[in-house]
Amino acid sequence: MNQPAGWYPDPGDPSLVRYWDGTEWSPRTAPKFSTPAPPPRRPQPTAKEERNGKLLAAGFGLLIVLGLVVAAVVSGSHSDQDDAATVAAPSPTSRTAATSTTRSAAQIQASEQAAAASASRAAAAAEAAEAERTNPASYEQVSTRDFALIARDPSAARGRKLVLYGYVSQFDSATGTNQFRASVDSQPLGSWYEYDHNVVIKAGDRGLVANVVEDDLITLWVEVDEPLTYDTTLGGSTTVPSFRLNMIEVTGAK
Repeated sequence: MNQPAGWYPDPGDPSLVRYWDGTEWSPRTAPKFSTPAPPPRRPQPTAKEERNGKLLAAGFGLLIVLGLVVAAVVSGSHSDQDDAATVAAPSPTSRTAATSTTRSAAQIQASEQAAAASASRAAAAAEAAEAERTNPASYEQVSTRDFALIARDPSAARGRKLVLYGYVSQFDSATGTNQFRASVDSQPLGSWYEYDHNVVIKAGDRGLVANVVEDDLITLWVEVDEPLTYDTTLGGSTTVPSFRLNMIEVTGAK
């Protein structure tokens, strides 16, 4: 094909045009009746590339002629039917788009319903968990020996709910406003100095301990948590059992 650069009928698809850069066909195509923008100019071919291009162009030229003849015959035989089909019914693309829109709406509705059901289940579970946390009957009262085993390895008992008794041994600026140190046991003892398990009590809700002060005698409803390490006043550190506080009752002072 000895033609200047430009858009010509695609030798492989008569419904398209393909860009001829003056030497060879480019990969750029466009619908036959559109006016596409030309691609960026390519570097000028070498003499060898020109010769190869001319040979290739001759072959493509023959294909173009054959393609145009076939396209003309096919187009003439089906033009009337195509026009009628275009007027009488929406194109397959339109039907596909409408079907896709319907499916998307149904999927959105199903997703919203699933999200609402999940939120409802989560709310019900949270409400049940809160009722369980504030129910004293759901907490264990273990023996002094069993509590000593829990205090030795609290990680193994994490999540267990216990009733503890004791007194507040430290609750100041060093401990913070929502946790304190306490000396406790799983059974009420005769005197405050008999409580000898040093633990940390952590309140997620600061309001739970708003009226608690150092030296208060207390009853606690707690959940076992991971051990906690803190710095001591002597410059070292110590690791003690820790508990999440759910309910507390101040029963007096030591």
